[in-house]
Amino acid sequence: MKSDWRHRKTLSVVLPTYNEIKNIAHVIEDIVAQDVEGHVKRLIFVDDNSSDGTADFIKSFEEQTPFDIVCIERIGRTGLSSAITEGIMAADTELVAVMDCDGQHRAHDLFTMLDTALAKDADIVIGSRFKTVNSQGSHQGLRQWLSKTGIWLANLMLKQKLSDPLTGFFLVKRSSFREVARLTSNSGFKIVLDYLFHYRRKPIRVEEVQISFEARHDGESKLDSRILLEFADQIASRLSHGLIPERFVLFSLTGTLGIAVHMLAVYVLYDLAGLPFRWGVLGATLTAMVFNFSLNNRITFRRFRLRGRDWFRGLVVFVLVCSIGAAANVGVAGYLNDHANSWQVSALAGVFVGTVFNFGLSRRFVWKN
Repeated sequence: MKSDWRHRKTLSVVLPTYNEIKNIAHVIEDIVAQDVEGHVKRLIFVDDNSSDGTADFIKSFEEQTPFDIVCIERIGRTGLSSAITEGIMAADTELVAVMDCDGQHRAHDLFTMLDTALAKDADIVIGSRFKTVNSQGSHQGLRQWLSKTGIWLANLMLKQKLSDPLTGFFLVKRSSFREVARLTSNSGFKIVLDYLFHYRRKPIRVEEVQISFEARHDGESKLDSRILLEFADQIASRLSHGLIPERFVLFSLTGTLGIAVHMLAVYVLYDLAGLPFRWGVLGATLTAMVFNFSLNNRITFRRFRLRGRDWFRGLVVFVLVCSIGAAANVGVAGYLNDHANSWQVSALAGVFVGTVFNFGLSRRFVWKN
C-alpha cells in the first residue's frame, strides 16, 4: 500500500494567509520546483479576507501549476487554528500538510516530511526547529526564551518530550485529524498542541523531522502580544482539563487592568478635579467598564469583534452585565462575611464569583459565542 501511494498524488497542502500577496509566488514556485515526483494534488489557501488582494492573486495561478490551487475566502471568520481546520477538512487526500505562507517553511523539508510519513506510516510528522539544531536563528533574546518556555509548558501538558510541539509546520493523516477536529480549539493558534493533547492517551505514531526555519521572505510577522496571550490562555485551559474555560484567563487579566484604570480615574476625578467622592467613583466605574469592554473586544473576543453600531450596543449590554456581576460579588462577599469568614476571604470570593458571572454573561450576550 505504501509503495502504491508513491505513484499517485498523495498530498494536499494547506496554507493559511492574511495579507501575504508578496509571498504567494515565492511559496508556489518553491513547491513546484521541489515536487519532482508529482505528489502534490492541491494547494489549499485559506485567506482571512486580506485587504491587499491576496485571494485574487492566488486565483491567478490556477492554470499555471501541475496541481490544483484552491482559495477559501473567509468573511467574518478569523484565526489561525480555525483556518487550518477548514483547510484540512476541505482536503480529499489522506495526507495533508500545513505550512506558513511567508517563506519561513521550505518545500524541500515538506517532501522530507512526506517521505517520513510514507516510510513509517506516521499519524503526524512534526517539522521541528530544534530536533538536532536550533534553526530559529532569526529569533533571539525574548522570543527565543518565549519559545523555550512555551515548549516546556506544552510538554508538561502532553506528558511527553517533543523538541517542537509548537510548530506551525506539520503533516498529518486527515482521518486521524477528523477524529478530534471538533474537540480542537478554534481560538488558539497552536493546533498541533491541541491535536496531540487529544491523542495523549491513544497509541498514535508521532515523528519529528529537522527543518530549516528561514527568515520571512517579505512583510512583517503576525506574532504579537495578543497571540502570546492566546497561547497562555490555551495552555491554562488544557492544563486544567477544561475547568478554566477558554478566554477566561484573558478576561481576568483585562479585569485586573480595569482595577488599575478605576483607581487612577478615582484619583483624577476626586483628588485632582475635586468632584464629590461618590461622583468620582461613579465616573471611575464607568471609565473602567468602557476600558474593559474595549480591551476585551480587541483581545479576548477579537474573533467576534464588534464594530460600528454593534460596538455601542455591546457596550450598553456589557455595562448591564457588569452590574449583575457586581451584585453577585457583593451578595457572595456579604454572605460569607456574615457567616464568620474573614473579610479578605469574603472579598476575594466575591471578586471571583463576580468575574465568573461577568465572563459567562459577556460571552453569551455581548459577543455571543
